[in-house]
Amino acid sequence: MPALIVVLLLTTYHMVNRWSDIRKENQSIARIVLENIGVTAEYPIISGNYELLFPLVHAALSQPAIVSIRIHDAAGRVLLDNQTERFAEVPAEDIRYLRYDIVRQVQSLDEFSEFGDGSTEAKTLGYIRLGMADTFTRDREISILRQSLLVGLGVVLLAFFIGRAASLSIIPSLEKLSLFIARLANGNSNERIKVDDGAEIGHLQVNANQLAQSLQQAEKDQQSYTRQLMSEQQKTQQASRAKSEFLAMMSHELRTPLNGAIGMLQLLDQDISREEFNDYKRTADQSLTHLTQLLEDVLVVVDTEKNKLPVVFKEQKLPDVLNNLIQDFSHRALDKELSLVVDYDTELQRNAIRFDPSLVRQVVRHLVDNAIKFTDSGMVVVQLQLVKNNNHDWLSISVTDTGIGIPEDHKQRVLEAFAQVNSSFNRRHAGVGLGLTITHHISRILGGHIEISDGINGGTRVLVDFPLGHSPVSEAVEPQGVAHGLRTLIVEDNPVNSKVAEKMLLKVCPQMQINKVSSGEESLERVKTQQFDLILMDCQMPGLDGFETTRRLRESGLTTPIVACTANTTDQIQDKCRAAGMDDYLAKPLKVATVEAMVNKWLQRTSQEC
Repeated sequence: MPALIVVLLLTTYHMVNRWSDIRKENQSIARIVLENIGVTAEYPIISGNYELLFPLVHAALSQPAIVSIRIHDAAGRVLLDNQTERFAEVPAEDIRYLRYDIVRQVQSLDEFSEFGDGSTEAKTLGYIRLGMADTFTRDREISILRQSLLVGLGVVLLAFFIGRAASLSIIPSLEKLSLFIARLANGNSNERIKVDDGAEIGHLQVNANQLAQSLQQAEKDQQSYTRQLMSEQQKTQQASRAKSEFLAMMSHELRTPLNGAIGMLQLLDQDISREEFNDYKRTADQSLTHLTQLLEDVLVVVDTEKNKLPVVFKEQKLPDVLNNLIQDFSHRALDKELSLVVDYDTELQRNAIRFDPSLVRQVVRHLVDNAIKFTDSGMVVVQLQLVKNNNHDWLSISVTDTGIGIPEDHKQRVLEAFAQVNSSFNRRHAGVGLGLTITHHISRILGGHIEISDGINGGTRVLVDFPLGHSPVSEAVEPQGVAHGLRTLIVEDNPVNSKVAEKMLLKVCPQMQINKVSSGEESLERVKTQQFDLILMDCQMPGLDGFETTRRLRESGLTTPIVACTANTTDQIQDKCRAAGMDDYLAKPLKVATVEAMVNKWLQRTSQEC
């Protein structure tokens, strides 16, 4: 079709141009003949010798388009009339007559000179009437039309055969390629198309195979991403369920000691006896201690998961560190009618070892607490041994109970934070499920590992071991003598916390002079007018917080010890305090023992007793 359209356009353009050229040619011939006869006929008309025009007239009539020539004088009389033989055959309506005037230019004369003023005068001698037949023009146009159509038909036929030959070699390949792409669109990306020899078609087929390979790889990636997404979705759903269970469980676990503390404090009255007062106070203190341990355990999990748990090694005997803790657990075991057996190997009883007392105490506390909690009858055995491993001393802590045990498919799960074998509301054993998690993190931070297995007579055996003195040592400062009458500034925006700090400082050192301010701005003004031996600084305060206040105090040249006092125990708060210029750190809630240790550390004097 494109070839046919092009041929038709070119043929039409060619015929129109040829027809136009014929008409222009006829008009040009007629004009030349008329002009030549007009110039030549001037003398014969004047002289009357018309035979002089015969050669020129016969030559003009030899032209195919001219069929007659007639010459008239000025009066219109016919002087010469010649026609061709075919004149009679041409229809009258096909003859066009052209007129051409024969004009003589005569120079004007006057009576005084031979020549005039040079002007001429035109004098008509006659005219020529030329007859031209359009039949010849039409015959030539028809002949041109036939020729053009024949040539165009030949070109169309040639284009058809060429296109047919090309289509037979291209279309099958394109059809295969089209079917292949259709199969790709339907999701069948495993097939490949055979590459033919044609350059362009071959490139298309190669690219189609590459597209199929890319789609196949994309489908595999999509399946992999889908599986990963479903796995992450399941983890998210499990985390959401664990979060909901944890919040419900924490609400119960926190309210239980709060209820005990608040209830006992409300029962305190002046009318009760001394024994009742001591019992209520002891119960409230135990409840608050339990509540503090819950919060500390949660914060320890956060620090250990971020690998930010500080490790401080000291040289001590292990039985001395665990003595009070073991005694507390012994009372709990007796209350449940359990046997608690603690076995130290000889070397641990005889020699001091290098370890972090706080972390080891936490490990033993959580393992023994779990063992007693989940054991209803029988015994709990605690074994502590010093083991040689790769030329290093390792501490091995093994706790075995005869309790309910841990199913095999839950032994890994219980190491996750807030995970329990049974976390429903009707479970028999309380707790937030952090004991084994904290133990697992501490053993990992110390370079050791934890192993959970079944006990010999049922129950569970938990083994924790880690190297001793493996991390850089940061020696703790031993408490010095009791401080004496000194000046202390408490910077605390909460009045209750300010009062607690004041009363604890006075209990440690009754002669201490205490000043209190409620903001960082007030402390800057107070330091300008008074000197202090110790500043107890709250970290989080409205306006100027404790960190910025400490930086400004240090920039002013103050060298007084500044001790941070904050409830924030995460994200390396101790490093942040020291970076701001603070000398030490106290975590809320405050305890008399820790306050006393801090006072003895930073307010050592000998001039005056407290």
